[in-house]
Amino acid sequence: MLYYLGMVVSEVLKFDRINNFDNLYIEKQFTKLGIIPVRWAIVDIDDLYIFVSVSYEK
Repeated sequence: MLYYLGMVVSEVLKFDRINNFDNLYIEKQFTKLGIIPVRWAIVDIDDLYIFVSVSYEK
């Protein structure tokens, strides 16, 4: 069997910071953008934003 995998891209996205955010909040932000992540990680947080590194198939 052969499987076609599209191009995998990685980027850092910036989401608005809310109080008491969790992984569901981050995943909902991906859904709004039409992204199905292969993997993601929070890489930085400041007073206003959460910075998330994400890899996904394009």
